[in-house]
Amino acid sequence: MAQPSGSWKGSYMREDDIARLVRLRRIPAGVITRAPGAEMEPRPEPGERVVFGAHLDRGLGLPASNFFRRFLDHFGLQPHHLPANAMILLSCYVAFMEGYAGLWPDVEFWSRLFYIKAQTTEGRLRTCGAASIYPRTGTSFPRIPTVDSVKNWQMSFFYVRNESPAFDRLNLPEYNPAPPVGRLNWGHNAKSSDPDAEVNLLWDFLGECVTGGRLSAEDLLCTYISRRVIPLQWRVHKIGHMSGRLDPTRTSKVELSKSQVAHRVNNITKANMPDNWDWGLAPYDREQPPELLFTRQGIEDGDLATKVWTPDHIDPADLAGDQAGDDDLPVVQDQGGQGEHNPPPSPEHEQEQEQEQAEPAQSGTGPIPAVPLRAVPPTSTATSAPKGRKRAGGGSTAASEARAKKQRRLAPKKVPEKAGEAALGKLLPSRRRFSGRGGSQPRNLRHARARRRLLTCRLRPRRLRGRLLQPRLLRRLAAETRVSRRAGRP
Repeated sequence: MAQPSGSWKGSYMREDDIARLVRLRRIPAGVITRAPGAEMEPRPEPGERVVFGAHLDRGLGLPASNFFRRFLDHFGLQPHHLPANAMILLSCYVAFMEGYAGLWPDVEFWSRLFYIKAQTTEGRLRTCGAASIYPRTGTSFPRIPTVDSVKNWQMSFFYVRNESPAFDRLNLPEYNPAPPVGRLNWGHNAKSSDPDAEVNLLWDFLGECVTGGRLSAEDLLCTYISRRVIPLQWRVHKIGHMSGRLDPTRTSKVELSKSQVAHRVNNITKANMPDNWDWGLAPYDREQPPELLFTRQGIEDGDLATKVWTPDHIDPADLAGDQAGDDDLPVVQDQGGQGEHNPPPSPEHEQEQEQEQAEPAQSGTGPIPAVPLRAVPPTSTATSAPKGRKRAGGGSTAASEARAKKQRRLAPKKVPEKAGEAALGKLLPSRRRFSGRGGSQPRNLRHARARRRLLTCRLRPRRLRGRLLQPRLLRRLAAETRVSRRAGRP
Protein backbone atom coordinates (compact mmCIF):
# COMPACT_ATOMS: atom_id res chain seq x y z
CA MET A 1 0.00 0.00 0.00
CA ALA A 2 1.40 3.39 -1.02
CA GLN A 3 2.16 5.74 1.83
CA PRO A 4 0.65 9.23 1.74
CA SER A 5 2.78 12.18 0.72
CA GLY A 6 4.81 13.75 3.48
CA SER A 7 5.14 10.61 5.61
CA TRP A 8 8.32 9.03 6.94
CA LYS A 9 9.73 6.18 4.85
CA GLY A 10 12.96 5.33 6.64
CA SER A 11 16.40 6.60 5.65
CA TYR A 12 18.99 5.56 3.09
CA MET A 13 21.83 7.52 4.73
CA ARG A 14 24.86 5.42 5.70
CA GLU A 15 28.23 6.22 7.20
CA ASP A 16 29.91 6.89 3.86
CA ASP A 17 27.12 9.33 2.88
CA ILE A 18 27.62 11.24 6.12
CA ALA A 19 31.41 11.16 5.67
CA ARG A 20 30.99 12.89 2.31
CA LEU A 21 29.11 15.75 3.97
CA VAL A 22 31.81 16.05 6.63
CA ARG A 23 34.50 16.16 3.96
CA LEU A 24 32.57 18.92 2.14
CA ARG A 25 32.47 21.00 5.37
CA ARG A 26 28.72 20.86 5.74
CA ILE A 27 29.38 19.38 9.16
CA PRO A 28 32.25 20.89 11.19
CA ALA A 29 34.61 19.30 13.64
CA GLY A 30 33.16 18.86 17.10
CA VAL A 31 29.90 17.36 15.82
CA ILE A 32 29.21 13.66 16.33
CA THR A 33 27.09 11.99 13.67
CA ARG A 34 25.08 8.77 13.72
CA ALA A 35 23.49 6.92 10.83
CA PRO A 36 19.92 5.66 11.37
CA GLY A 37 19.09 2.00 11.55
CA ALA A 38 15.94 0.27 10.35
CA GLU A 39 13.53 2.76 11.95
CA MET A 40 10.93 4.24 9.61
CA GLU A 41 10.85 7.63 11.35
CA PRO A 42 13.55 9.45 13.34
CA ARG A 43 14.26 8.30 16.88
CA PRO A 44 16.95 10.65 18.16
CA GLU A 45 18.69 10.00 21.44
CA PRO A 46 18.93 12.71 24.13
CA GLY A 47 20.92 15.69 22.82
CA GLU A 48 20.65 14.63 19.17
CA ARG A 49 19.11 16.66 16.36
CA VAL A 50 17.66 15.40 13.08
CA VAL A 51 19.15 16.79 9.86
CA PHE A 52 18.74 15.86 6.19
CA GLY A 53 21.36 15.23 3.56
CA ALA A 54 19.08 16.78 0.92
CA HIS A 55 19.03 20.02 2.94
CA LEU A 56 22.80 20.03 3.41
CA ASP A 57 23.29 19.57 -0.35
CA ARG A 58 21.16 22.62 -1.13
CA GLY A 59 22.43 25.39 1.12
CA LEU A 60 22.18 24.36 4.76
CA GLY A 61 25.26 23.80 6.89
CA LEU A 62 26.22 23.33 10.55
CA PRO A 63 26.18 25.30 12.65
CA ALA A 64 23.07 26.81 11.11
CA SER A 65 23.12 30.55 10.47
CA ASN A 66 21.37 32.95 12.81
CA PHE A 67 18.94 33.82 10.03
CA PHE A 68 17.90 30.18 9.57
CA ARG A 69 17.40 29.69 13.30
CA ARG A 70 15.36 32.88 13.59
CA PHE A 71 13.34 31.77 10.56
CA LEU A 72 12.44 28.47 12.25
CA ASP A 73 11.57 30.13 15.55
CA HIS A 74 9.56 32.95 13.97
CA PHE A 75 7.30 30.58 12.00
CA GLY A 76 7.26 27.72 14.53
CA LEU A 77 8.95 25.24 12.21
CA GLN A 78 11.28 22.27 12.40
CA PRO A 79 13.80 21.35 9.68
CA HIS A 80 11.60 18.45 8.55
CA HIS A 81 8.71 20.85 7.93
CA LEU A 82 10.63 22.48 5.06
CA PRO A 83 11.02 20.62 1.74
CA ALA A 84 14.43 20.44 0.12
CA ASN A 85 13.61 23.14 -2.44
CA ALA A 86 12.98 25.59 0.38
CA MET A 87 16.73 25.58 1.12
CA ILE A 88 17.46 26.85 -2.40
CA LEU A 89 14.92 29.68 -2.09
CA LEU A 90 16.30 30.72 1.31
CA SER A 91 19.87 30.52 -0.02
CA CYS A 92 19.05 32.83 -2.94
CA TYR A 93 17.51 35.33 -0.54
CA VAL A 94 20.69 35.20 1.58
CA ALA A 95 22.80 35.70 -1.56
CA PHE A 96 20.88 38.86 -2.44
CA MET A 97 20.99 40.33 1.06
CA GLU A 98 24.70 39.65 1.67
CA GLY A 99 26.12 39.84 -1.84
CA TYR A 100 24.19 42.84 -3.17
CA ALA A 101 22.48 44.77 -0.34
CA GLY A 102 25.40 44.31 2.09
CA LEU A 103 23.12 43.28 5.00
CA TRP A 104 22.71 40.20 7.10
CA PRO A 105 19.40 38.59 6.05
CA ASP A 106 16.38 39.16 8.25
CA VAL A 107 12.88 37.68 8.45
CA GLU A 108 11.13 41.04 8.03
CA PHE A 109 12.13 41.72 4.44
CA TRP A 110 11.83 38.01 3.63
CA SER A 111 8.15 38.13 4.62
CA ARG A 112 7.74 41.08 2.26
CA LEU A 113 8.89 38.91 -0.66
CA PHE A 114 7.68 35.40 0.25
CA TYR A 115 5.04 33.62 2.26
CA ILE A 116 4.46 30.12 3.59
CA LYS A 117 1.72 27.91 2.17
CA ALA A 118 0.46 24.83 3.99
CA GLN A 119 0.83 21.43 2.34
CA THR A 120 -1.88 19.01 3.41
CA THR A 121 -2.86 15.39 2.99
CA GLU A 122 -6.55 14.57 3.51
CA GLY A 123 -7.11 17.95 5.13
CA ARG A 124 -4.26 17.70 7.65
CA LEU A 125 -0.81 19.23 7.63
CA ARG A 126 1.84 16.84 6.43
CA THR A 127 4.40 15.53 8.84
CA CYS A 128 7.25 16.21 6.39
CA GLY A 129 7.23 19.20 4.08
CA ALA A 130 4.18 20.88 5.63
CA ALA A 131 5.44 24.41 4.87
CA SER A 132 6.27 25.37 1.28
CA ILE A 133 7.72 28.74 0.31
CA TYR A 134 6.14 30.79 -2.47
CA PRO A 135 6.98 34.26 -3.83
CA ARG A 136 4.35 36.91 -3.32
CA THR A 137 2.63 38.37 -6.35
CA GLY A 138 3.94 41.73 -7.46
CA THR A 139 7.46 41.27 -6.12
CA SER A 140 10.45 41.90 -8.36
CA PHE A 141 12.55 39.19 -6.73
CA PRO A 142 13.75 36.86 -9.52
CA ARG A 143 11.80 33.61 -9.82
CA ILE A 144 14.12 30.77 -8.86
CA PRO A 145 13.69 27.83 -11.31
CA THR A 146 13.54 25.05 -8.74
CA VAL A 147 12.66 21.51 -9.77
CA ASP A 148 9.05 20.45 -9.34
CA SER A 149 9.97 18.22 -6.45
CA VAL A 150 12.85 16.46 -4.76
CA LYS A 151 11.61 12.94 -4.47
CA ASN A 152 11.95 11.21 -1.10
CA TRP A 153 14.07 13.99 0.40
CA GLN A 154 12.77 12.97 3.85
CA MET A 155 14.59 9.65 3.45
CA SER A 156 17.95 11.41 3.87
CA PHE A 157 17.70 12.02 7.63
CA PHE A 158 20.41 11.19 10.15
CA TYR A 159 21.44 12.33 13.63
CA VAL A 160 23.95 14.89 14.90
CA ARG A 161 24.94 16.11 18.38
CA ASN A 162 27.55 18.32 19.97
CA GLU A 163 30.72 16.67 21.11
CA SER A 164 30.97 19.12 24.03
CA PRO A 165 27.87 20.59 25.70
CA ALA A 166 29.80 23.84 26.27
CA PHE A 167 29.82 24.71 22.55
CA ASP A 168 26.74 24.60 20.35
CA ARG A 169 27.86 23.71 16.84
CA LEU A 170 24.34 22.85 15.64
CA ASN A 171 22.11 25.88 16.34
CA LEU A 172 18.97 23.82 15.67
CA PRO A 173 15.79 23.42 17.75
CA GLU A 174 15.08 20.25 19.67
CA TYR A 175 13.37 17.65 17.50
CA ASN A 176 9.58 17.55 17.63
CA PRO A 177 7.89 14.93 15.39
CA ALA A 178 4.50 16.71 15.27
CA PRO A 179 3.36 18.85 12.33
CA PRO A 180 3.46 22.65 12.77
CA VAL A 181 1.09 23.88 15.46
CA GLY A 182 -0.98 27.02 14.92
CA ARG A 183 0.76 28.19 11.73
CA LEU A 184 2.63 30.81 13.71
CA ASN A 185 3.14 34.06 11.72
CA TRP A 186 2.61 32.27 8.40
CA GLY A 187 0.65 35.22 7.04
CA HIS A 188 3.09 37.88 8.28
CA ASN A 189 3.84 40.60 5.73
CA ALA A 190 6.20 43.39 6.80
CA LYS A 191 4.52 46.16 4.82
CA SER A 192 5.15 49.68 6.07
CA SER A 193 3.64 53.05 5.21
CA ASP A 194 6.87 54.80 6.14
CA PRO A 195 8.83 55.45 2.92
CA ASP A 196 12.09 55.53 4.91
CA ALA A 197 11.51 52.11 6.49
CA GLU A 198 14.22 49.58 5.67
CA VAL A 199 11.77 47.16 4.01
CA ASN A 200 10.68 49.91 1.59
CA LEU A 201 14.25 50.99 0.88
CA LEU A 202 15.21 47.38 0.21
CA TRP A 203 12.15 47.01 -2.01
CA ASP A 204 13.26 49.95 -4.14
CA PHE A 205 16.86 48.73 -4.21
CA LEU A 206 15.74 45.30 -5.40
CA GLY A 207 13.68 46.88 -8.18
CA GLU A 208 16.69 48.88 -9.35
CA CYS A 209 18.86 45.75 -9.43
CA VAL A 210 16.33 43.83 -11.51
CA THR A 211 15.49 46.72 -13.88
CA GLY A 212 16.72 46.05 -17.38
CA GLY A 213 17.21 42.33 -16.74
CA ARG A 214 20.44 42.87 -14.85
CA LEU A 215 19.90 40.78 -11.71
CA SER A 216 18.56 37.33 -12.53
CA ALA A 217 17.86 34.12 -10.68
CA GLU A 218 21.00 32.60 -12.21
CA ASP A 219 23.08 35.43 -10.72
CA LEU A 220 21.82 34.59 -7.23
CA LEU A 221 22.48 30.88 -7.68
CA CYS A 222 25.96 31.46 -9.09
CA THR A 223 26.79 33.91 -6.28
CA TYR A 224 27.05 31.29 -3.56
CA ILE A 225 27.99 28.35 -5.77
CA SER A 226 30.90 30.07 -7.52
CA ARG A 227 32.21 31.47 -4.24
CA ARG A 228 31.82 28.07 -2.59
CA VAL A 229 29.99 29.25 0.50
CA ILE A 230 27.09 27.63 2.34
CA PRO A 231 24.47 30.39 2.67
CA LEU A 232 22.56 28.93 5.63
CA GLN A 233 25.69 28.12 7.63
CA TRP A 234 27.16 30.43 10.27
CA ARG A 235 30.01 32.48 8.77
CA VAL A 236 32.36 35.18 10.04
CA HIS A 237 31.41 37.78 7.40
CA LYS A 238 29.01 38.38 4.53
CA ILE A 239 29.27 37.19 0.95
CA GLY A 240 29.74 40.78 -0.19
CA HIS A 241 32.87 41.06 2.01
CA MET A 242 34.72 37.98 0.81
CA SER A 243 38.39 38.40 -0.04
CA GLY A 244 39.03 35.63 -2.56
CA ARG A 245 39.76 31.94 -2.80
CA LEU A 246 41.54 31.90 0.60
CA ASP A 247 38.59 33.47 2.42
CA PRO A 248 37.76 31.59 5.65
CA THR A 249 34.07 31.31 4.76
CA ARG A 250 34.78 29.19 1.67
CA THR A 251 34.46 25.42 1.77
CA SER A 252 37.35 24.96 -0.69
CA LYS A 253 40.29 27.00 -1.95
CA VAL A 254 39.87 25.60 -5.46
CA GLU A 255 38.25 27.95 -7.96
CA LEU A 256 35.47 26.55 -10.13
CA SER A 257 35.34 27.12 -13.86
CA LYS A 258 32.20 28.53 -15.47
CA SER A 259 31.21 25.14 -16.83
CA GLN A 260 31.58 23.59 -13.35
CA VAL A 261 29.42 26.31 -11.82
CA ALA A 262 26.76 25.82 -14.51
CA HIS A 263 26.83 22.06 -13.92
CA ARG A 264 26.21 22.53 -10.19
CA VAL A 265 23.41 25.02 -10.78
CA ASN A 266 21.70 22.77 -13.32
CA ASN A 267 22.01 19.80 -10.97
CA ILE A 268 19.75 21.33 -8.31
CA THR A 269 17.49 23.57 -10.47
CA LYS A 270 15.89 23.79 -13.90
CA ALA A 271 18.00 26.82 -14.91
CA ASN A 272 19.66 25.00 -17.88
CA MET A 273 22.62 27.37 -17.79
CA PRO A 274 25.12 27.18 -20.65
CA ASP A 275 28.80 26.55 -19.99
CA ASN A 276 29.75 29.99 -21.29
CA TRP A 277 27.34 31.93 -19.04
CA ASP A 278 28.07 35.47 -17.91
CA TRP A 279 26.98 37.65 -15.02
CA GLY A 280 23.95 39.87 -15.43
CA LEU A 281 24.88 41.68 -12.22
CA ALA A 282 27.95 40.43 -10.35
CA PRO A 283 27.96 40.43 -6.52
CA TYR A 284 30.19 42.69 -4.46
CA ASP A 285 33.42 41.68 -2.71
CA ARG A 286 35.95 43.18 -0.32
CA GLU A 287 37.74 45.13 -3.03
CA GLN A 288 34.44 46.60 -4.19
CA PRO A 289 32.10 46.46 -1.16
CA PRO A 290 28.37 47.24 -1.30
CA GLU A 291 27.29 50.85 -1.23
CA LEU A 292 26.25 52.33 2.11
CA LEU A 293 22.53 52.71 1.49
CA PHE A 294 21.03 51.42 4.74
CA THR A 295 21.47 52.46 8.35
CA ARG A 296 21.89 48.88 9.49
CA GLN A 297 25.06 48.50 7.40
CA GLY A 298 26.96 50.88 9.67
CA ILE A 299 25.62 49.15 12.77
CA GLU A 300 26.64 45.69 11.56
CA ASP A 301 30.01 46.47 9.94
CA GLY A 302 31.22 49.79 11.28
CA ASP A 303 33.91 51.50 9.23
CA LEU A 304 35.07 49.01 6.60
CA ALA A 305 38.33 50.96 6.12
CA THR A 306 39.42 50.20 9.69
CA LYS A 307 37.62 46.89 10.14
CA VAL A 308 39.74 43.98 11.30
CA TRP A 309 38.85 41.03 9.13
CA THR A 310 39.17 37.39 10.05
CA PRO A 311 42.49 36.32 8.51
CA ASP A 312 42.47 34.26 5.36
CA HIS A 313 43.68 30.71 5.20
CA ILE A 314 47.36 30.18 4.59
CA ASP A 315 47.92 28.99 1.04
CA PRO A 316 49.79 25.67 1.30
CA ALA A 317 52.17 24.60 -1.42
CA ASP A 318 50.17 21.46 -2.06
CA LEU A 319 46.41 21.87 -2.59
CA ALA A 320 45.83 18.14 -2.83
CA GLY A 321 43.11 16.99 -0.49
CA ASP A 322 41.40 20.36 -0.53
CA GLN A 323 39.61 19.90 -3.82
CA ALA A 324 36.00 18.97 -3.41
CA GLY A 325 35.62 17.90 -7.03
CA ASP A 326 32.26 16.71 -8.26
CA ASP A 327 31.37 14.86 -5.06
CA ASP A 328 29.90 18.07 -3.66
CA LEU A 329 26.89 17.55 -5.90
CA PRO A 330 23.69 16.03 -4.48
CA VAL A 331 23.44 12.27 -4.75
CA VAL A 332 21.30 11.07 -7.63
CA GLN A 333 18.58 9.42 -5.55
CA ASP A 334 17.68 12.75 -3.93
CA GLN A 335 16.71 14.22 -7.29
CA GLY A 336 13.55 13.61 -9.30
CA GLY A 337 9.81 13.24 -9.06
CA GLN A 338 7.06 15.52 -10.24
CA GLY A 339 4.51 17.67 -8.50
CA GLU A 340 5.34 16.88 -4.88
CA HIS A 341 6.48 20.39 -4.07
CA ASN A 342 6.58 23.89 -5.54
CA PRO A 343 4.14 23.95 -8.41
CA PRO A 344 4.37 27.10 -10.49
CA PRO A 345 3.26 30.04 -8.31
CA SER A 346 -0.05 31.69 -9.14
CA PRO A 347 -1.90 34.72 -7.79
CA GLU A 348 -4.48 32.45 -6.17
CA HIS A 349 -1.93 31.22 -3.64
CA GLU A 350 -1.87 34.52 -1.81
CA GLN A 351 -5.65 34.69 -1.76
CA GLU A 352 -5.79 31.21 -0.24
CA GLN A 353 -3.21 32.26 2.32
CA GLU A 354 -5.26 35.33 3.30
CA GLN A 355 -8.39 33.20 3.67
CA GLU A 356 -6.54 30.71 5.86
CA GLN A 357 -5.24 33.49 8.09
CA ALA A 358 -8.73 34.96 8.47
CA GLU A 359 -9.93 31.73 10.07
CA PRO A 360 -8.84 30.55 13.56
CA ALA A 361 -5.53 28.74 13.60
CA GLN A 362 -5.75 25.01 14.20
CA SER A 363 -3.19 22.60 15.46
CA GLY A 364 -1.37 20.17 13.25
CA THR A 365 -3.35 17.26 14.68
CA GLY A 366 -6.74 18.69 13.67
CA PRO A 367 -8.26 19.40 10.28
CA ILE A 368 -7.37 22.62 8.54
CA PRO A 369 -9.57 24.64 6.19
CA ALA A 370 -8.68 22.72 3.06
CA VAL A 371 -10.86 20.33 1.08
CA PRO A 372 -9.16 17.63 -0.99
CA LEU A 373 -10.25 17.43 -4.60
CA ARG A 374 -12.39 14.45 -5.55
CA ALA A 375 -12.21 13.19 -9.12
CA VAL A 376 -15.33 11.87 -10.84
CA PRO A 377 -14.96 8.16 -11.70
CA PRO A 378 -14.12 7.70 -15.38
CA THR A 379 -17.15 5.45 -15.95
CA SER A 380 -19.65 7.98 -14.64
CA THR A 381 -21.27 10.42 -17.06
CA ALA A 382 -24.07 12.92 -16.92
CA THR A 383 -26.50 10.57 -18.69
CA SER A 384 -25.55 7.20 -17.25
CA ALA A 385 -25.49 5.61 -13.85
CA PRO A 386 -23.57 2.66 -12.37
CA LYS A 387 -24.89 -0.74 -13.19
CA GLY A 388 -27.89 -1.74 -11.08
CA ARG A 389 -28.60 1.81 -9.85
CA LYS A 390 -31.43 4.07 -10.86
CA ARG A 391 -31.05 7.56 -12.18
CA ALA A 392 -32.88 10.55 -10.77
CA GLY A 393 -35.45 10.46 -13.60
CA GLY A 394 -36.58 6.95 -12.65
CA GLY A 395 -35.78 3.54 -14.05
CA SER A 396 -32.46 1.76 -14.35
CA THR A 397 -29.99 2.22 -17.14
CA ALA A 398 -30.74 -1.22 -18.58
CA ALA A 399 -34.48 -0.49 -18.73
CA SER A 400 -33.88 2.84 -20.46
CA GLU A 401 -31.69 1.21 -23.07
CA ALA A 402 -34.33 -1.47 -23.69
CA ARG A 403 -37.04 1.15 -24.26
CA ALA A 404 -34.80 3.07 -26.67
CA LYS A 405 -34.01 -0.10 -28.61
CA LYS A 406 -37.69 -0.96 -28.91
CA GLN A 407 -38.49 2.52 -30.16
CA ARG A 408 -35.85 2.25 -32.85
CA ARG A 409 -37.49 -0.93 -34.19
CA LEU A 410 -40.86 0.78 -34.67
CA ALA A 411 -41.77 2.38 -37.99
CA PRO A 412 -41.14 6.11 -38.09
CA LYS A 413 -44.15 8.38 -37.83
CA LYS A 414 -45.54 10.05 -40.92
CA VAL A 415 -45.36 13.78 -41.20
CA PRO A 416 -48.84 15.36 -41.43
CA GLU A 417 -49.29 16.71 -44.91
CA LYS A 418 -50.66 20.05 -43.78
CA ALA A 419 -47.84 20.60 -41.34
CA GLY A 420 -45.34 19.68 -44.02
CA GLU A 421 -46.87 22.08 -46.52
CA ALA A 422 -46.84 24.92 -43.99
CA ALA A 423 -43.16 24.33 -43.24
CA LEU A 424 -42.19 23.93 -46.87
CA GLY A 425 -44.00 27.08 -47.84
CA LYS A 426 -41.31 29.14 -46.13
CA LEU A 427 -38.42 27.52 -47.99
CA LEU A 428 -39.68 26.27 -51.37
CA PRO A 429 -40.72 28.59 -54.21
CA SER A 430 -44.43 29.09 -54.69
CA ARG A 431 -46.39 27.28 -57.44
CA ARG A 432 -46.43 30.42 -59.48
CA ARG A 433 -42.64 30.38 -59.73
CA PHE A 434 -42.90 26.87 -61.20
CA SER A 435 -44.82 28.28 -64.18
CA GLY A 436 -43.41 28.90 -67.59
CA ARG A 437 -41.80 32.12 -66.43
CA GLY A 438 -40.07 30.53 -63.46
CA GLY A 439 -36.98 29.08 -65.03
CA SER A 440 -36.33 25.97 -67.06
CA GLN A 441 -38.59 22.97 -67.01
CA PRO A 442 -36.02 20.53 -65.59
CA ARG A 443 -35.37 22.76 -62.60
CA ASN A 444 -39.09 23.14 -61.91
CA LEU A 445 -39.46 19.39 -62.04
CA ARG A 446 -36.63 18.92 -59.58
CA HIS A 447 -38.25 21.27 -57.11
CA ALA A 448 -41.58 19.57 -57.49
CA ARG A 449 -40.07 16.15 -56.95
CA ALA A 450 -38.20 17.35 -53.92
CA ARG A 451 -41.37 18.83 -52.48
CA ARG A 452 -43.32 15.64 -53.15
CA ARG A 453 -40.51 13.57 -51.67
CA LEU A 454 -40.49 15.61 -48.47
CA LEU A 455 -44.26 15.39 -48.06
CA THR A 456 -44.38 11.63 -48.50
CA CYS A 457 -41.15 10.53 -46.82
CA ARG A 458 -41.31 8.65 -43.55
CA LEU A 459 -39.38 10.97 -41.25
CA ARG A 460 -39.97 11.83 -37.67
CA PRO A 461 -41.34 15.33 -37.18
CA ARG A 462 -38.40 16.49 -35.09
CA ARG A 463 -35.92 15.40 -37.77
CA LEU A 464 -37.96 17.06 -40.48
CA ARG A 465 -38.14 20.34 -38.64
CA GLY A 466 -34.42 20.27 -37.99
CA ARG A 467 -33.43 19.51 -41.56
CA LEU A 468 -35.72 21.95 -43.28
CA LEU A 469 -33.31 24.68 -42.23
CA GLN A 470 -30.61 23.19 -44.49
CA PRO A 471 -31.18 24.15 -48.18
CA ARG A 472 -28.65 21.54 -49.32
CA LEU A 473 -31.10 18.84 -48.22
CA LEU A 474 -33.42 19.76 -51.09
CA ARG A 475 -30.75 19.10 -53.68
CA ARG A 476 -29.76 15.84 -52.01
CA LEU A 477 -33.36 14.59 -51.91
CA ALA A 478 -33.82 15.50 -55.57
CA ALA A 479 -30.74 13.48 -56.45
CA GLU A 480 -32.02 10.52 -54.45
CA THR A 481 -35.37 10.72 -56.27
CA ARG A 482 -33.67 10.54 -59.67
CA VAL A 483 -31.64 7.51 -58.60
CA SER A 484 -34.73 5.77 -57.27
CA ARG A 485 -36.75 6.31 -60.45
CA ARG A 486 -33.91 5.01 -62.66
CA ALA A 487 -33.62 1.90 -60.50
CA GLY A 488 -37.36 1.30 -60.85
CA ARG A 489 -38.12 1.82 -57.17
CA PRO A 490 -41.32 3.69 -56.30
